[in-house]
Amino acid sequence: MEIWALWDATGAAIVLGGTLMATFLACGRREITAAVQSLGALAKPRFDYEKVRAEIAHDVEEIRHDGLLRAHPLHTSDREIALVSDALIHDRSLRSLLATHEHCQEMRQRSRLAALAPIRQAAEMAPVFGMAGTLFSLSQMQVGELGDARLLASVAMAIVTTLYGLLLANLAFHPLARLLERRMLAEEEDRRRLIDWLTIQLAPSCPPAPMPLERAG
Repeated sequence: MEIWALWDATGAAIVLGGTLMATFLACGRREITAAVQSLGALAKPRFDYEKVRAEIAHDVEEIRHDGLLRAHPLHTSDREIALVSDALIHDRSLRSLLATHEHCQEMRQRSRLAALAPIRQAAEMAPVFGMAGTLFSLSQMQVGELGDARLLASVAMAIVTTLYGLLLANLAFHPLARLLERRMLAEEEDRRRLIDWLTIQLAPSCPPAPMPLERAG
């Protein structure tokens, strides 16, 4: 069997073009932008727990030795760790560090959901437009063309468009969504581990949070 026999430009245009258009209309620009940025991030190195921990280890040890009053922000290439360390130094409180981390975590979760939405939507739409291509090709058949080459072409297109929709959903969009989700969740776990380590290391150097005042009886 020749693999080129499975190629149909019109059917591919219907399935791929229709899937992308329906996805854009359903999700909107913000989610599409988040998905494109997340796909671009796949080409970059993922968050490296060991690397970032090694970057800040010396500064953390200085804080443990000298305390927070003389501390400087942690030197790191990671933006979030820089933010949480700035909050720690500014407020002299682990609570501020944890609050900043939780805020960043919420932002990442929103970004993750926004990025995955278009890809999952496309995975749902691809088989639908595969069927749409099939219906389109069948609609081009005419009774007077039985036995004609155009009839064979219409039947072939009806078959391959269904195939295109299934392949696009199950070999492209679904695996891509799972890949993005696994990578994002792995980063989330590594960041949590780093914040836990940082909290344990710095806890002895941080003053305890003030106790709430009791109400007068």
